[in-house]
Amino acid sequence: MPRLWLWLMILPLWAPLAARAQLPVVISSGPDKVAVTLYRDPERGEAPLDRDEPGAFALIAETRTVMLPPGEAVIRFEGVASGIVPQSAILFGAPPRERNRDAALLSQKGLVDAFTGQRVILRRTDPASGRTVEESATVRSAADRLVVTTMRGVEALYCSGLHQTLLYPGAPATLSAKPVLTMTTRDQPGGPATITLAYIATGFDWDATYVGTLAPHGQSLDLLGWLTLASADDTSFADATASAIAGRVNRSEDSRDDSGERAREEARYLNRFSACWPAGTTSDLGSGTPPPPAPPPMAMMMAGEDIVVTAQRRQEGMLSAPAPVAVVARAENLGDLKLYRIPVPVTVAARAQKQVAFLVKQKVKGSLVYRTEMRWEEPDDPRMLFRFRNGRKDGLGDPLPAGRAVLYQDSPWGRMYVGESTTGDKTVDEEVEWSFAQASNLTLEPEQEEAGKGILHHNLVVRNANPFPIRFEIDFPANGGRLFSGFSGRLTKKPGKQVWAMTVPANGTIRLRFRSAGQPN
Repeated sequence: MPRLWLWLMILPLWAPLAARAQLPVVISSGPDKVAVTLYRDPERGEAPLDRDEPGAFALIAETRTVMLPPGEAVIRFEGVASGIVPQSAILFGAPPRERNRDAALLSQKGLVDAFTGQRVILRRTDPASGRTVEESATVRSAADRLVVTTMRGVEALYCSGLHQTLLYPGAPATLSAKPVLTMTTRDQPGGPATITLAYIATGFDWDATYVGTLAPHGQSLDLLGWLTLASADDTSFADATASAIAGRVNRSEDSRDDSGERAREEARYLNRFSACWPAGTTSDLGSGTPPPPAPPPMAMMMAGEDIVVTAQRRQEGMLSAPAPVAVVARAENLGDLKLYRIPVPVTVAARAQKQVAFLVKQKVKGSLVYRTEMRWEEPDDPRMLFRFRNGRKDGLGDPLPAGRAVLYQDSPWGRMYVGESTTGDKTVDEEVEWSFAQASNLTLEPEQEEAGKGILHHNLVVRNANPFPIRFEIDFPANGGRLFSGFSGRLTKKPGKQVWAMTVPANGTIRLRFRSAGQPN
């Protein structure tokens, strides 16, 4: 009698499982349309983009057409991103009841795992005769070394260096050539349906690169901004609507980099094995990402000399205007964020990068500044920077996402490379400073005289060897360990510092006198 009651309790639980296993399967081999929106890694700051292992994510929306049978059904979405986070998936058009990520890809290791305990054909070369022989074998294990059973007994295969392989009777239905997400729908009427699958996938990121060309007088620059979209995913999205989101996004814990990351790593390394059984494929070779695109060509390289930002007048007709940019991403407001949408379909290729322009501005007003900072007793080596305000009246007025800036300058000899800088996110009407190179033709001669009790009298001589006047600034930190006072010139107070600014004449000299003392405890 107790056994009967046990069976009566188990049957209601087993019946739904058996019914679910018999649900019809609908295969969707790929999307009709796809949109890929990349988000920037907010934790990266001003660090460069990691093209091998991007640390952010993308929101992918796929539109597919399927033929659904009446009632409940299992939809197999093939060709989704290998880094999909399954719990983030949302299905529109056929409400789902459950979802699963299938990382069992069609590969040599996947075949060995699927045929463990089954018979296969072992083809190899007889080392004595050199002939190719075939024999029946049963796969026993593939954990550390492929173990099979043949007529000769149990054998652990090894890398002999000769031709050897396994022949399988067919591909198991459980293996797919593409990453797969399965969803079980609720009860529905059936028929043709256009559905949209949206999900988050890890292994994406993007960065901004600015290419600025300074005018010969150094008071303005032409600015070109590029988006670099990076994907480390194993799936390519052809003819996609691509866009990038600038700004910091609050992300829930449920959609973070957990099972999606593990699934992506499993898919990426599924075909790699420590032993030669099963061997890797030729696709394992040269899997590194290509180098980033080269910067625009320079008209002239100067070897063994300093690159000097000059104020020489450009001769008419010596420089041709740069070619216009064919495609520029359109900027749109998205709440507190900024969305850059590429206006034409593009292919977001697997393990690759893509660049597209997003900012084209001419004659952004600004100024070249030679600046240094006063340390304990002496100033740092001066550097050059270009300062401008991100406002419309100055020729800009658009948010500037964080990234890298490369500066050139027009000259009678062509377009010359000046230097590089990094920048954080800059909003509209914010002051922007790009420090890009060591100052040239400018020397500082500091002199100190002790006055007792830790007090020093400073005499700083600034010499400008350029054939044009320059703006020179020196920062005195408010919390740098010493107190500075008694200046011979007027200072401007800024957050955390005081700034002394002066125009140094062409081939001229200026002097600054001040005192410093050890800051009291």
